[in-house]
Amino acid sequence: MTTGSNGGLWSRFQHDPRDPAYATMRASDRDRAVVHDALAEAYAEGRLDRDELDERTTEVDRAKTYGDLVPPLLDLAADAGVPAVNLAPRADLQRQAQGYYREKLGEAFMGFLIPNLICWTIWFFAGHGFPWPVFVLIGTAGNLVRVLSSKQSIVDARIERLERKRTQALEAPKHEEA
Repeated sequence: MTTGSNGGLWSRFQHDPRDPAYATMRASDRDRAVVHDALAEAYAEGRLDRDELDERTTEVDRAKTYGDLVPPLLDLAADAGVPAVNLAPRADLQRQAQGYYREKLGEAFMGFLIPNLICWTIWFFAGHGFPWPVFVLIGTAGNLVRVLSSKQSIVDARIERLERKRTQALEAPKHEEA
């Protein structure tokens, strides 16, 4: 069980102590008991001597946070040093993608507004000849309309990209072991 290869040890905790999101959270007596059980099992298997068991047990008894529970297990569980990947729920990915779209919309709007203000101001002060800023207006308005009309495809593409990044983060530890 302490090898951690199947995740059994870590699933016995209320929260995975390797996860940075919980590292500073206070640990419960139940979580300390999980570590005590793992240490007792390692002692029974002959992987710890009595002095090491006593030393690590004292360290666990003094542990205040989840992060304090990992060091006594570092050389006993194969995946103790591998942080758990915190998967963002789909709603979080959606929120991030919506934020990305708003950023792109803001860029498109400013890309429309600034060049047009500059060109129309120059045209106005140059004597109102041929309305050449219309060409700038057409080009910049085209980009703004494109962003406005493709909101869902931009959001979907961003969600797909975030999911790909999440998948790569999950696969990364497997490549390191090989």
